[in-house]
Amino acid sequence: MIGNLGGESYHDLIRGPLSEGAMYAERQGYHYPKPPNSQWASLNPISDGISEAGVGFFTTSFSFDIPHGWDVPMSFVFNGTEVQSPRSNKGLNYRCQLFVNGYQFCKYINNLGPQVSFPVPEGTLNHNGLNYIALTLWAQDEQGATLGNLQLTPTATIRSGYKKPDPVPKPSWSLRQETY
Repeated sequence: MIGNLGGESYHDLIRGPLSEGAMYAERQGYHYPKPPNSQWASLNPISDGISEAGVGFFTTSFSFDIPHGWDVPMSFVFNGTEVQSPRSNKGLNYRCQLFVNGYQFCKYINNLGPQVSFPVPEGTLNHNGLNYIALTLWAQDEQGATLGNLQLTPTATIRSGYKKPDPVPKPSWSLRQETY
């Protein structure tokens, strides 16, 4: 790891310098919506993970259509790997970073904790449209790691007359100059 792209002259003026770091996928901007992933291998961080010490990068997208008048706060919840599964010989020491529509929302450490639930406010999480999720899985054991589990769960379902928040800007991926 060698630092975020641009250092103090960071490239993402909307999300800011704290939303990306030194990993290759971050410097390339692959954690943004619509990365050029059509040629990437299709792997699942829960069932496949990574096979050796190092970092794996995973993306997915999904849509919501929560009806008007409903306030549904959401959190991403990690269910860690506390014991080694008989079907897996993967290690238990791993770290994750979760990006929601290009914004970094958590750093999870499986064998340390204690936080496992990470709320994402409406506006960043699109409750009426498409969302992009990116995840780094950093295996710290030589045999690799699989993610225990990750779920997006509602923390409440409230019928109200609240006004939906404006969405935050979510620029999509574009080729970055001077990446390495």
